[in-house]
Order: sequence, then C-alpha cells, then structure tokens
Amino acid sequence: MKKSLVAGLISCVPLIGLSQQFTGYTYDNYSGVHGMLQNPASVAASKYKVNINWFSMSAMAGNTAYELKKDNFTHFKFSDLQENRDYFKSPNNNNKTLWMNTDILGPSLMITTGKKSGFGLYTRVRTLVNEFNLSDKTFRSFGNDSAFYNTTIQENNLQAKAHAFADAGLTYGRIIYSSPNHLLKMGITGKFVMGLAAASIYSNKALVNITKNDHINQLEGDVNVRYSGNLDAMDNKDNELLDVLKKSTNNYGWGFDLGFQYEWRPDNSGWLATDQTPYKLRINASVNDIGSVKYSNSEHGNSYTMNASGLSTDDLDKKDGESIDDYFTRLENMHIITKQAHGDNFKVKLPGTFRFDADYHLYKRLFINAGTVVNLLNKDKNQYTAHYATSFTITPRLEKKWFSLYSPLFYNTLNKKMAWGAGLRLGQVFVGSSSILSNFFSNKNVTAADFHIGITTSIYQRVKTRRHKAPEMVQEAVVEKKEEPKPVETPKPQTVVETKIDTVEKKVEVIKEVTHDKDNDGVVDEKDECPDVPGEVTLAGCPDKDKDGTADKNDKCPDVPGTAKYNGCPIPDTDGDGINDEEDKCPQVAGTAKYNGCPIPDTDGDGINDEEDKCPNTPGKPANNGCPEIKQEVVKKVAIAAKAIYYMSGKDIIQKVSYPKLDIVVKVLKTDPALQISIEGHTDNKGNQVTNLKLSAKRAEAVKKYLIKKGIAENRISAQGFGDSKPIATNATAAGRQKNRRVELHLNYQ
Repeated sequence: MKKSLVAGLISCVPLIGLSQQFTGYTYDNYSGVHGMLQNPASVAASKYKVNINWFSMSAMAGNTAYELKKDNFTHFKFSDLQENRDYFKSPNNNNKTLWMNTDILGPSLMITTGKKSGFGLYTRVRTLVNEFNLSDKTFRSFGNDSAFYNTTIQENNLQAKAHAFADAGLTYGRIIYSSPNHLLKMGITGKFVMGLAAASIYSNKALVNITKNDHINQLEGDVNVRYSGNLDAMDNKDNELLDVLKKSTNNYGWGFDLGFQYEWRPDNSGWLATDQTPYKLRINASVNDIGSVKYSNSEHGNSYTMNASGLSTDDLDKKDGESIDDYFTRLENMHIITKQAHGDNFKVKLPGTFRFDADYHLYKRLFINAGTVVNLLNKDKNQYTAHYATSFTITPRLEKKWFSLYSPLFYNTLNKKMAWGAGLRLGQVFVGSSSILSNFFSNKNVTAADFHIGITTSIYQRVKTRRHKAPEMVQEAVVEKKEEPKPVETPKPQTVVETKIDTVEKKVEVIKEVTHDKDNDGVVDEKDECPDVPGEVTLAGCPDKDKDGTADKNDKCPDVPGTAKYNGCPIPDTDGDGINDEEDKCPQVAGTAKYNGCPIPDTDGDGINDEEDKCPNTPGKPANNGCPEIKQEVVKKVAIAAKAIYYMSGKDIIQKVSYPKLDIVVKVLKTDPALQISIEGHTDNKGNQVTNLKLSAKRAEAVKKYLIKKGIAENRISAQGFGDSKPIATNATAAGRQKNRRVELHLNYQ
C-alpha cells in the first residue's frame, strides 16, 4: 500500500455502518420480540402469551466503492481476493461510502399480561460505523501512481466514525382505544445503554501532495480524533478484548423508544374463528433510540492542526512496537500535529430513527407491507455519532401461525439501489435476507449483502370463536323410555354349614438356662475374659481405665488415652515440637505448625530464615535484612542517569536525549533480576500545587512505562509523584528551582 496520509486516514478505522435490521421479518404479526424492537406498541395484547428469543443476528455489508465479482459471491470465495480479478472499482463517480452492520439480540422475552397490555425485556449488542465523503478522485488514485504522485489531492469533510454498545430494555404496551372497527395501541421502551467503544476521525479540509520517492510536498489541514479511553488498553498486546471491555464500565447512558399501532377492522363481526389477524389495515409509527452515551475521552482524543510539508512519509508511519500513545507523542514532538483542543469527555448519540409502516391484509393469509426507516441525525452536525441510513421496504408475505414466507424489496439511500430478498419463518426458527435473490439472479456484480437468522420459543394466545351469523336453534327430540318392571326374585333358603374345628394342643417345653455373672458387668462368666473385675461389654468384660478402646491388660499406657496402633499409648512426638510424628514432616527436628513440623526454611542459605529475610531467594547479610548490599558504583550509575532525564516543558513527555541514560538503568535491572526500583517525581513550587502533584506523578509514570517497554517486569517498579513537597534546594532562585525539578531513582531489594 502506498504511503500517504490519505491512505492512513482511510485504513485507521474499520469502515462499518448500519441500515435496517431483520429486514422484512419485523413486519410479521408473529415476529414477537423483534416486532417489539421495531415498535414497542406491538407488545400489547399480542398473539403470544409468551415469546422468547434465545439468540438472533442480523448482518449487512455494502459499499459504493468496490464491486465483488458475482461468481465469488455465489461460490462463497472471500479469501485471497485480488483487485481487477475478484473485485473491481465501481464506475460511479460519487463520493464513496462504505457500511456493514451487526445486530445481535440475546435472551429476550415478551409476555401478554392481560386483555389490553403486555411487557417485554430484551438484551442486545450493536455495532455502527459510517464512512462518508471520500472523494472519487482520491479513491481512483489508490494503486495508480500517475494519478497519485505529484498530484494535489483535496478532501473536504472526510468522516469515519464507529460505535459499539450494548443495551437492555424494558417495554410496556397497552391498548388505549378500542371499538368494533378501530384499535389503537401505545408502547414505550426505557433502555440502559453500556458503551463498549467509540471512535471518530474527521477532517474538515486536508491537502496532500506526495512525490514518487515518498517526499511530502504538501500535507496541511486539520484532523479531529476522538476515541474512548478504554481503547488505549489495546496498546498492550497481552490484553484481550475482555480487558478492553472491562475498562468500559464508566461509559453508559439512557435512551427510549415510543410507538403507536393502529388497526382498522371494517367488518370485525364477520371474521371466522380460523382467522388469526382480524384487521384490514395496520399502521405502525415509532421513534427509536432517542438518547446518548457519555464516554471518557482518550488522552490523545484531540483536535489537531496538521503540517508535514517537507518531511517523508516514513515519519508518518507507526513504528514496530510503538503504541498509539507513543505515536501521537512523537508526532507532537516533531510538530507534525499541534493540539488545539481537548475534552475529558465526549457524547455519542444513539442512532435515532423514525420508523413507519402500513400493513394491508389482502386475502386470507396474504399481506403486503410498505415501510421506511428515516435517520433523524444530521451526519455533518454529529461528527462523533454513527447512525442508520434512511431506507424503504415493500414486503409481500404469506403468514400463518407456524409458517411465514416473505420477500422484501429493499432500497437503501446509501447506495441508491434496489435489492430483492426472501425470508422464511418455520416453527421456532427464522432465516432471511433482503438481497439474496437480486444477488443470485442478477447479472451484476455484488455491492451489498445481508442476512438474518434466529431461534425463538412461543406460547400462543387462544383464539376466541366468531361466526358469520347467529347460530340456528336446533330442536332435539326427547325419547321417553318406559322401564319394564323387573321380575321378583324368590330368595333361596339358607344352607347351614357346620364346620368342625379340631383344636390341637401343642405342648411347648421352655427350658430355662441358668447363667452366672459374678462381677455384674453384663457379661456372663463363660464369656468374660476378666470375670473378677467389672469391665466393658465391648472389651469382653475387661476394664479400660483411660477409655481409649484398648483393654487395660493390653494397654501399655493405661492411664493416658492412646491409639491401638501404639498399644494404647499416644502418637509420639520425637522432636518435642508439639506436632505428633504422623503429622510432622520433620519428626527428628523441632519445627513449627506453619511448616508442618519443619523449621522455618532458609531458601537462599544465608542464615536468615525466609520469614525474616527480605530477599529470601538471594543470599544477603543480616544488616540488610537478608538482602545483598548494592554496590556503590551501581547506585552512582543509576543516580547519574536520573539527573539526565529531561521532559518537554510543562509536560510528562520524555525527551529522546534521555533514552541512552534510561537504557543504562534497564541494563542494571536486567543484570540483577532481584533488584527493584522506585521512581519519584518532584517539581518546583511554581504554579498550582495540585497541578504540580499530578505532573510529578505523570512524569514518574512515564519513566515506569519506558522501563516496562524495555522488558522490565511491572511488579519490580513503583512510581510516585510528590509535587513540590520535597524540595532539595530553595525555590527562591532559578538554580534552586531547577534542582527541585527532578526524578529520583532508588534501587532496593525489598
């Protein structure tokens, strides 16, 4: 890729945007939660007792810059694409726009709570990013040396803006007017929004002229950058997406949707019981996503003036291993960019829209819908806010309780093209696209594509019976049956049965055994092993004085409870440390319970146990609490390096001249991995005391960041600012104040 600022501006932010979601499907009377997102009024007295969305996703991508070869699309070949073979520059000469959409709906539900009301809950994650106003001339120059080099390129109002956020909403809907021929519903959704990330870059005017050897003849203009502070965590390659999201908890906001739904029922009394949808015309109108999210701005989220004329494009490249923070700092130090304005926070609006559709019931299960999504945000006035595109849809559909087939005709104002799609709802699953038919059956190359898919669970309302006419009276003949008299039964004479019971007397002889228990301990003498002494039944009549379960006759320690393993004696403690030998890992040497009977260890063998040794892994001296003595030449070397650390005036940016001295400190710390370092920042008393304290802390942190970048573990470094609280000279003179503006580096083993 050619090195140029224009290419950098275009490639530094993902070009993502958003149009409609779940196109065509949301107009279905059985779309459930998805219809609620389109218009919160639809939750009132819906066709469901309960509708649950487990997971669904809508995605859309398109552009006005490139066209993908149709064969690549139909055969799903999207890797190793080459220009002029697999994709081509679009022939239109308009400013270029690119967009893509992802809308993920998590566990969500809607419930009908009565004849007139219902409510819903939803969870949702969306991403929006727009790119606007890349001129056709600049776009054509990419990859065309003759059109790019030594040509002045001008860009006006170039924008790229991104927003990713999660929202959770509570919806309530109710019928507010009802008559035999008219029905009016109203619904509202309140939503809590957590901002995941936001970024924008725009330039009101930029002039670029670069020679073929990458010399910059002209690069002037403005560049305005805003991005949420949690994105700075991406500088650390060890951080994962979860680490970035954890830092986004302070970015949040609130929003709401408000909607109305009207149904016209011109002949409501004539609908059959089998009809699930008793309206002839349904009209939806709603405003959605009214609200905003407040973000903490990154330190480098500023407005800059830009001037790199006379430099090389190499100066604009982000170097290997250079963080975003270092990159912006370097550009500022080189005066390529000059900061003009900064705000600690910036606000990103939600993508507000007005949504309207009219649904006409053609015949039995056939419907046709005409709808629009109108963007309410001006893209030029909302330079931080990514938003939806205005779009129009006409969707005929066949709709039944467990089955729907729909085919939307979709027009997006971004690419000004009509697309034709298809969708299917079968039971609990739905899948569709607003462009699949036009992309597969048209001879043109592909500039946009989309799909949606989801799985739900539903419990339907019961449909009440209605008839065309009043039911006819049906007379039923009553047939009387005469009961014939039952014949009288003559009782049979009773028969006397004499039963003779022979009683057999059995004589049982009880032989009483005469037994003796001389010591009265409950064990007969014949079984008593100690018949002359009262004892325990469990021990065959023998006594157990210490009650340890070992009979006295076998107990070698009859007066002290013990264990059978040791013949009635306690478990021994050979070394007398209070821990018996079975639990003592060092039974021959007295120790402590903390170390399982072993003595406190001395890992480094310097004669100082680890609990008292401040450097337990490095042999040291008692005078240094077990740590070795730091050589004076090392202390002196680090102290000299500390005096050679210079900063930009009034800032915490370390000047490059300081790097060689700091590298000496790095070498010292790498030579002895046990060494630790504390960094102290100090200022003079000029200016505000609070500001000085903050500046001194930032300067100490700047040294810490440098050492970490050079490979020193963070847990070996501490940094603290003291402001002007610890002067080493008088602040009354310039020389004294210069001495007080310092960084001190202290080595230690603790």
